[in-house]
Amino acid sequence: MRAFDWPQFLQKQGIPYIERGANVKRGEINIKCPMCGSADPSFHLGLNLETGWYSCWRNRAAHSGKSPLRLLMKLLHCSYAKARELAGLGEDYADPEGFTAAAARLMNRDKTEGRPEQIHREFLQFDRHFVRIDEDRIATRRAWNYLYQRGFETEDIDELVDLYQLKTARDGHYASRLILPYFLNSELVAWTGRAIGQSEIRYKDLPRDLCLVPPKETLFNHDCGVGEVLVIVEGPLDALKLDFYGREFGVRAVGLSTNSITEKQALLLQDADSKFEQKLIMMDNASSSGIVDSMRMKQELAGLQNLHTTRVPFGRKDAGELSRQQVREWCKSITRT
Repeated sequence: MRAFDWPQFLQKQGIPYIERGANVKRGEINIKCPMCGSADPSFHLGLNLETGWYSCWRNRAAHSGKSPLRLLMKLLHCSYAKARELAGLGEDYADPEGFTAAAARLMNRDKTEGRPEQIHREFLQFDRHFVRIDEDRIATRRAWNYLYQRGFETEDIDELVDLYQLKTARDGHYASRLILPYFLNSELVAWTGRAIGQSEIRYKDLPRDLCLVPPKETLFNHDCGVGEVLVIVEGPLDALKLDFYGREFGVRAVGLSTNSITEKQALLLQDADSKFEQKLIMMDNASSSGIVDSMRMKQELAGLQNLHTTRVPFGRKDAGELSRQQVREWCKSITRT
């Protein structure tokens, strides 16, 4: 695949660049770094003419990459789809930092990187202590009751358990926890265990070195598909409640696992941009910081089309506290249903 033609594109867009100077390496041209913003007093971002890759002299660790589209989004303040259109790159263009490539790297399957002797984990299986949640089984009744207490209706729990492959543990490291699995393209990549009773640790994640993709590098309910509205929330249970009762209205939800977003999670959301007409950020109402969290995240996801922030409705602390009827009413109010 040929490298992206930076000079031609920059000229077309009227973006200044330099071909010579103290910071310009051989075989590169430089522009002002859009990630540094006003902090870049000169032209510190180098664009490699052979590979198309870019790197900033001021912050090589954070301001570098292989995908021209990611940089174009920053330069032009546009969506991923718009960047592709402006760059004249068709659907057959293989973005080196797009979803497929990112997933391969995240799952340690990109054999071109790393040392040859590195051990690559090829698949992940549920812990042998995990079992399906069933109201009639004594060993799992506590987990079933927990889901009921969290606002899922009796007649819905069996479907909920099967749809999201929820588990619980009879004993072992995750005993007395609700197991919430993370899937990426239908493949199990991680899980977290939510304490059912009192515990100093509310969520216990699968250790990072055992994950194919750690929770903060993917999204809970990543495989939710397409719909009218995608709601971005904090925790897995928040996503679970909105997604399960919102599906019939075209409202789907993904969880970030915290009130912040990582670069890899932002990348996955960019790839989901075209699958939903509207995107909503809904951080917890636990404190006034929820509004601040939502606004900060909106800035970090500025490339998404039709992106807005919203409060958790009905004065609830988080989406997980909503009842089935409240979710349904809210979904009707934000869609054409």
